[in-house]
Amino acid sequence: MKKGLEKNKILFGIVLILLMAGCGLKANPVPPASAVSQNQGGQKLTVSSDGKAIVLTWHLQNQAGMLSHINVEKSQLGSAGNICRDCPRAFEKIGQLQALNAKNEKNEYSFVDLLVEKGKIYSYRLKLCDEAGVCRESQTVEIDFK
Repeated sequence: MKKGLEKNKILFGIVLILLMAGCGLKANPVPPASAVSQNQGGQKLTVSSDGKAIVLTWHLQNQAGMLSHINVEKSQLGSAGNICRDCPRAFEKIGQLQALNAKNEKNEYSFVDLLVEKGKIYSYRLKLCDEAGVCRESQTVEIDFK
């Protein structure tokens, strides 16, 4: 009986060691950091109205031409999927701009949205995409178009 008890202890110890060692997989794989996320921290998106349209303006630091293109997205408060102000918003792509080359020192951009209605509240954001197709969202800005 004593011999069987010792075998069980040894077997339990081996199982415990194997469980602690695991298979070597410690986390899900993560793609390498994109150049967009590393180099595009300097954008500031602003929104204004000229009476007939909404104008978005921003300035980017496009270091070494890593930025490929910029998608402009819009969400309208009260539309399908955007019922309440505090709820997560559903955005739709309304335009795409090619990134300026690295020789342009200013890297100033603007986008005019003519498809707006008086009395509506709109939110806008940018998606900054690198040459590998990895995109990062900018801040979101909101305007009450009057």
